[in-house]
Amino acid sequence: MGWLYLATFISVGLSLTLSGPALTYLRERAGVSKGEIGVLFPASSIGYLIGSLISGRLYDRGLGHRAVAGGLIGLGFSALFIPHATGVAALSLAFASLGAFSSCVDVGGNTLVVWHSRGSGSSRLLNALHLFFGFGALLSPLLVNRSLAWTGGLGLAVGFVAVYSFVIAGIVLLHESPTPTRESSTPKIDRTPARVLGVIGVFYVLYVGVEIGFSGWITTYAEGIELPGANSATLLNTLFFVFFTLGRFIAVLVAKRVRPGLMLVASCGLTSVLLLAMAIADGSPAAVWITTALIGLAVAPQFATMIAYAEEHIQLSGRATSWFVSAAGFGGIAMPFLIGKLLDRSSNAMPIAVFVGAVAATGWVAVVRRSLIGHQIRTSVRGVEEDGRLTAAVGDDVGPSHVRS
Repeated sequence: MGWLYLATFISVGLSLTLSGPALTYLRERAGVSKGEIGVLFPASSIGYLIGSLISGRLYDRGLGHRAVAGGLIGLGFSALFIPHATGVAALSLAFASLGAFSSCVDVGGNTLVVWHSRGSGSSRLLNALHLFFGFGALLSPLLVNRSLAWTGGLGLAVGFVAVYSFVIAGIVLLHESPTPTRESSTPKIDRTPARVLGVIGVFYVLYVGVEIGFSGWITTYAEGIELPGANSATLLNTLFFVFFTLGRFIAVLVAKRVRPGLMLVASCGLTSVLLLAMAIADGSPAAVWITTALIGLAVAPQFATMIAYAEEHIQLSGRATSWFVSAAGFGGIAMPFLIGKLLDRSSNAMPIAVFVGAVAATGWVAVVRRSLIGHQIRTSVRGVEEDGRLTAAVGDDVGPSHVRS
């Protein structure tokens, strides 16, 4: 049944990356500046944030596949609304709705895959799940480009997203939903402190700011520096997602041999170096093509790998996953909007701003590690203390009764 969750993430990849390749078309149709159309990114992220906070409870209450199917159906109808929204306000509403329903599927996929794997090989399954997000993200700019070329609008692209999502939703409802593992259904989940989940959430704020800030604006960035070649801006966006998808495929293979913590540090560090190289190159066509491809490769494993790393230290639940996914939604609010404002002033602002975010994410991995290890130590100490009290209590009960007998 694992394949079914992979299929749902194609829809998530399609929906969450529609705005980037369609941004110029939407901006021209709405008659606004780059900075003003940039409001679509925070709108989508706010919807994503709200949807993830709500949906985590649905999965912990056993709604499972019904919640996933509902998210897919809502996602499809939200996509169909986009061609009919002409003003910024209506577009913001459409993308907020798209983000909300996408996050419901996102939380469900990450949670149910872990429950389905029963703790065995979850790192590989999580990376495979996000690999299929990459397939959807890779397909999105191609769909938008062909839809605009053949029909002059987005109807063909959003129609594909909707039909695919509706079909997968129907298949999901035909299968029984997995239940939590025995360990994850105990109160241990609820004892995971909010501060630990919050520390991990900060990483997702930074990571998604980097990923969405780069992928969402790379097409506009290429247009701003006048990258040579026909359809070069669209092809550059496609190149990013080709290597993004390749990076997640490689992560599935590497997860067999490399621990999530090491993979995470290497991925974050490499992303920072590549963004610095792009910023220094200052729009050089060869450098833009090469670094864009390699950035896609480097940034790809981070979302799933952090979940796998966290799962080594805490039990994963819908509640925990919703913290991570909602943090990801929050991360998509600030940086993409800021980049839009900066691009109105300088065409090279995008790689510089994203580089700052990538460095911050790399440094924050150390904070996450310290928090998780500290939580494990505190949990172990409490466990020993509780066992000691239980043993003492049993001894007290047995001693007197033995004397009375």
